[in-house]
Amino acid sequence: MGGSRPSTLEEKRDALLRLRLRRKREEALSLRRAPSAPAEERPPASPLVPLSHGGTKPPLFLVHAAGGSVAPYVTLAALLGDDRPVYALEDPGLHGGVTEGRRLSDLAATYLAAVREVRPDGPLHLGGWSVGGAVALDMARQDGDVAVTFALDTALPEEPSHPCDDELRAWFAADVAEMGAEPDTTEMAERFPVFAANVRGLLTFRPTRVDGRVVLLCAEDADPDKLDSWRAYADEIQVVRGDHYTMLQPAHVEALADVMRDRLSEVSVR
Repeated sequence: MGGSRPSTLEEKRDALLRLRLRRKREEALSLRRAPSAPAEERPPASPLVPLSHGGTKPPLFLVHAAGGSVAPYVTLAALLGDDRPVYALEDPGLHGGVTEGRRLSDLAATYLAAVREVRPDGPLHLGGWSVGGAVALDMARQDGDVAVTFALDTALPEEPSHPCDDELRAWFAADVAEMGAEPDTTEMAERFPVFAANVRGLLTFRPTRVDGRVVLLCAEDADPDKLDSWRAYADEIQVVRGDHYTMLQPAHVEALADVMRDRLSEVSVR
C-alpha cells in the first residue's frame, strides 16, 4: 500500500461529506424559492452520489445495501482507479422518500432513470453489495444494455418469504452491529423502515437471466446454497477474501477492488 493512500481516502471521505451537505443545502434553497409548490409536485432529489469523478472510462454505478447508505463504497471507489468515475445510489427513504409497499423492481426503475440521466447512451456498468446486487440485476433486466453487473455477496431467496416486523428488527440490530455503527434511538427509528423495505423487497425478488456479463463475488464464508442459487444467472462466480461485512473493509477491500478492476477492463472494450 502506497504511503499517500490514507490521505487520499480521507480526502475522498471528506469530499463525500461536503457533497452531501451541499445537496441538502441546495434542496433547502429550492424549497424556499418555491414555498407554495405542493410536495408531490417538487422534483425528487437524485439518488446518485458521485464518489469518484476522474477518468474517461464508462462509469460504474453501485447500488446501496439493505441499510440504504452509500458509505460502505467510499473506500472501494477510491481503489477502482483514477481513470473510472464511480457513482453510488443512495436510498431515497433515508431522506423522507416513501418506503411502504415499495417493490425492488420499482426501486430499480427509479435508479435506472437516474443513471441514464448521467449516461444516456452506451452500455452500463452496474453493481451492488447484498440487496444492492439484486437491484442492480433488475436494473440490467429493465435496461437491456448492460456490459457487466457485479453482485457482491448477494443472496437470492429460494422462494418468497414475509418476515414479521419483530424478525426484521432483530436482523436490523444485527446488521447495524456488524457494520460497527452506533446510531442513537432516533436514527434507528428513521433507518429501520428503509432496511425493512429493502429486505422485504429482496425476499420477494424473482431473478431472471439478463444480457451482459453477470459476476457474483462471494465472501469466503458463503453458504454453498448461495452459490448454487446463482448458477442460472451468473456468468462467473468467484470467492473473495473476508466475510459479508469485512469484504468491503480495509483488510480485504483491496483484493475485491483488484478483481473488479480486472473484470471492468475485460468488458470496457465494448
